[in-house]
Amino acid sequence: MSSVDYDSLSRMLTLRYDPNRKPVRKPLTPEDFVPRSATNLESEIIGIIDTDLAQKQRQLRFDKISVALSSGIDSAFVLSMVRQYLPDVKVTCISHGFGEQDSEVARAKELSQIYDSDFHCIIKEDVLSELPKVINIVREPRWNIYIYYTLEYGRKLSNVLYTGDGGDEVFGGYAFRYKKFLDNLPNNATWKQKVKLYLSCHERDWVPEQEEIFGNKIEFSWEYIYSIFKPYFENSLEPLDQVFLSDFNGKLLFDWIPANIAFSKCLDLNIESVFLTDRIINFSSHIPWNVKYDRQSERGKMPLVSILAKQKGFERYKAVKKGFGPSLTSLWKRSGHEIVKKYVNSDSEVVKNGIINGSWLEGAVRKLAQDDSFDPRYVSKVLGILALEIWYRLFVTKTMKSSEKL
Repeated sequence: MSSVDYDSLSRMLTLRYDPNRKPVRKPLTPEDFVPRSATNLESEIIGIIDTDLAQKQRQLRFDKISVALSSGIDSAFVLSMVRQYLPDVKVTCISHGFGEQDSEVARAKELSQIYDSDFHCIIKEDVLSELPKVINIVREPRWNIYIYYTLEYGRKLSNVLYTGDGGDEVFGGYAFRYKKFLDNLPNNATWKQKVKLYLSCHERDWVPEQEEIFGNKIEFSWEYIYSIFKPYFENSLEPLDQVFLSDFNGKLLFDWIPANIAFSKCLDLNIESVFLTDRIINFSSHIPWNVKYDRQSERGKMPLVSILAKQKGFERYKAVKKGFGPSLTSLWKRSGHEIVKKYVNSDSEVVKNGIINGSWLEGAVRKLAQDDSFDPRYVSKVLGILALEIWYRLFVTKTMKSSEKL
């Protein structure tokens, strides 16, 4: 039986990632967010992307690529830039539908036609049945890694696939969180007040009684969680630049990028993003926060929106942050409840071995069975425990095979 880092599991089940692990690239520092003025911001961004795309094509020698395309700003921006600066490359767009987001797929298909690209749509409502296979690839207890299915499909078409990953973090796309953070920020807030407020803006990652979900093997402490974020909020940066710093050094650095690296190795697929090159990161991090986020209109990624407004198909486009993923309510009612019922209960390995509090788990599942108290936050948390149970059986007790279907 393999050893278990219980503290790491508590961080994974609270933040969705473990920031104490070795990062896959150098984290950013407060100095990286010191504002610099740019005389022609849009031209500089476009110039960097043009150079990066040309360099990547020379490096990988591709004549065809896939683009993971939704109706959002980031992937649409990628498609427009690829089409403009790599005009001779054959492009195939791939959209992932979850059964209840047909408008997303329809808009993606429209964009692919505007930009003279082939279009493929995969519909996968059940993103849980193959969790053992996908968790076996990333080797961490995560459930929301359904981007794998887009990547897997894309590998059939090309060995290079572009995504919009990183656009939200480097250009300020989480406008709904920025508004909440700034609206509730006290005057002369301490670093701890800002950290608590920051975490409250990520409330889908934890539940109000977070400390109760763990068993006797885990000593959970909110104070310890707060201390992880102290370096990001105890500095001279403007509050929203502190948020940008924390966002980059959080899920992006320890969740999305590592998962893509694991998928890249497994599929022998080059997963690229115009937003995660060294040049774009180094340039964008110094853009003043109020150039990225317009507090009056409550819109983020303003430089990208401005560039995109001049591209074909976006003349009257109004960007809305939707997020990429299935409805938690639909997922729970369609298949999640039955899968959890089978794998996450008092007989679960993570309950019997003192990682998860069985009483809390029973109460959470019971709460989700009642329409009047249904809370999607508990769906996310219970599915996180499902992923933990699968991970535990795959790597610790070795009582599950990655080929098993849930």
